[in-house]
Amino acid sequence: MIKVLVKREKFSNLPLSVEIKGHALFAPSGEDIVCAGVSTLSQTIVFSLQNLLHIDPPLKIREGYMFIGFPAALQTSQKQQAELLFETLLLGLKEISREYPKFITYNEFLVKENGGK
Repeated sequence: MIKVLVKREKFSNLPLSVEIKGHALFAPSGEDIVCAGVSTLSQTIVFSLQNLLHIDPPLKIREGYMFIGFPAALQTSQKQQAELLFETLLLGLKEISREYPKFITYNEFLVKENGGK
């Protein structure tokens, strides 16, 4: 199962990070449409941040794991654009989890900006 954990800033509701871990196990490797959808969506957002907005977000990627942090210290217009990309990612992940609830879970948590709950 894929587990999506989203941390949002308690007061502004700004997405602070997205952590995606696991495999859907919907179908054999190479045929798994749930994993493919999650992977494509999350990688596209990262590529968009990097190539369109010229922002390098905090990022960790390894087999079955991806962490994307919201970039710090952005100009107002960049922050708005980055937030729109993050919200697009989250909308897509929520919809995949609604369509395939046995294969992906989606959870959001509100935290203080420094990372504490």
